[in-house]
Formats: sequence, structure tokens, C-alpha cells
Amino acid sequence: MVVELRVTLSLSQDELRNTKDLLRSVTERLAATENDMEDVKKDTAAQHTDLTIMKTEVMNLKMELSASETEVEELKTGHAAQEAELTAVETRLIATETKVENLEKRITENPKVAFSAGLTNSGYIETGKTDLNLVFTKIITNVGKAYNYMNGYFTAPVKGVYYFRFTVMDVLAGFMEIRMLKNGQHVMHLKEYDAYGQYSYLSSGVTLQLELGDVVNMRLPPGHKLYDDSNNHSIFSGFLLFSL
Repeated sequence: MVVELRVTLSLSQDELRNTKDLLRSVTERLAATENDMEDVKKDTAAQHTDLTIMKTEVMNLKMELSASETEVEELKTGHAAQEAELTAVETRLIATETKVENLEKRITENPKVAFSAGLTNSGYIETGKTDLNLVFTKIITNVGKAYNYMNGYFTAPVKGVYYFRFTVMDVLAGFMEIRMLKNGQHVMHLKEYDAYGQYSYLSSGVTLQLELGDVVNMRLPPGHKLYDDSNNHSIFSGFLLFSL
């Protein structure tokens, strides 16, 4: 009986030791589990913090995206306005270029022609029994070189409408006369009578349509005189109004 009790006691002690060992093992595992739980909690808290930060970053990114979209829309609006302004400028440029081309064309088609010439510095010029071609030798203006001061003829450089004007003077009593011719044909014949022998002027003008190469000149009828000096009392002038 005693032997059985000893055996039983020995078994109980062994079981107790085993139980203690098991309990120690469980305790250690529990402690490890608790540590793991703490680590998990820490990781979860860190992840929660990271999640919060990520949410904040996402919100910031959404705000930046919205701002960027607004800026893009503003840029699109500004670009459209710039395109409209550019189109308007291009239209104005085309219109200006067209005006310049038309002006250049007009300048090319309408050469500059104008002249004025005084008769002489020698005083009287007179005729005998025949008329005299008047040569206005003192060039004042001769743009286009259409007037020839050597023979007194104006030669039309282009077909067009021209205006001619003259003024002549005499200081002797009696009739003063002057004629204008186009291609040798009569255009006008003017007379002025001075009964007292004072300064007397005869002046007139006319518009003529001329073909290329037509000539215009002034002639003094037979038995008449004209006077001129450095004061240019007697002048012959003309200019192109427009070409045809």
C-alpha cells in the first residue's frame, strides 16, 4: 500500500512538474503573444497614422488637381482670346498689305510729272512777221523731266489727264497775245489790251487729255512782245493729274 502511495505521489510530482513546465511554456507563449499584440497594435497605430497622412496627401493632391484644372481652363480661355486677337491682327495685317500693294501699284501706274519754267532773264522777247515758239529756259521744277527747256516742248510720258497753266507779262501799250498748242493744233489763243503801257499780265489754264508722246507748247503770234527778268513774270507750268 505504501509502495503504491509512493508511486502515486511520484507520478503526481512528475505531473505537477510537467504541469508547471506546461504552464511556464504557456505563460511564455502568452507573454510572447501579448508582445506580438503590442507590436500589432503599434503597427496598426502606425498604419493608421500613415493612412491619415495618405488621406491628407490625397486631399492635397485633389486640391492641387482642382487648381490645375482651373488653371488649365483659364489658360484655354486666355489661349482662345489670344487666338482671336491674333486673327484680328492677321486680318489687319492683310488689309494693310493690300493697301500698300494698291498704293505701290498707283505709284507705279501714276508717275510723278510736274514742271514750272520761267521765260528768260533777258527782258523783251519779240516776234517779226512770223510767230515764235516760246522756250521757257529757266527751270524752276521739272519732276519727271517731261519738259524740255531746250526747245520749249512738254512731252507726255504716259497717257493721262494733265493740267497746264501760264502767265506772261508785257509793259508796252497795245495788244498782248499768247497761244497754246497740242501736237501743233490750236488749244487756246488769248489777248489782252493795255492802253497805257503799264505792267499787264495775261494768265490762264487748261486740262488736257494726252496720249503717250503728245506734245504741248506755247507760241507768240507775229508782231508781239513779252517781258521777263529774274522776277519770273512769265511762267509756263504743268503737271499730271492722273494716268489713264
